[in-house]
Amino acid sequence: MKNNDAKRHKPVKYPDLEKVLCEWFLQMQEKVNMSGEIIQEKTKDLFLKMYGETNSEFSFSSSWLERFKSRYGIKSYRRFGENSSVIMENIENELPSIRSKLDQFELKDIYNMDKTGLFYRLKADYSLATKQLEGRKKDKEKITLALCCNGDGSDKVPL
Repeated sequence: MKNNDAKRHKPVKYPDLEKVLCEWFLQMQEKVNMSGEIIQEKTKDLFLKMYGETNSEFSFSSSWLERFKSRYGIKSYRRFGENSSVIMENIENELPSIRSKLDQFELKDIYNMDKTGLFYRLKADYSLATKQLEGRKKDKEKITLALCCNGDGSDKVPL
């Protein structure tokens, strides 16, 4: 009796290429924040060097990438993290009081201003790897932006 739910396991089309790619990945995962795009680009480069073909029918698609990651135990891991703790219950308890104070004003007279940091040198938090990686110190060079506008959006203060 044939099982229609069974998955078909296709053999790898370029096992030598995948072996070289995996070795490269293992060497580079500590140094570079890996992404699927980086792996796909490296695969195309290696393919050209190993097989000398430029117009291959084989494409290193996102489904190929997912199968490659599965075969070699590559998952997405967070490289560094900072936990923040906000007690939502305290915020929810204060909301009625804040709303009653705001009801005394028109929306055009209520302004909200917040600042945010643009960390233009900050690397991604996540990287593809075969194991949990050591974190790195974050580059905290930033530009601080202040955003401000009134409640009805009629006055948007320039950055």
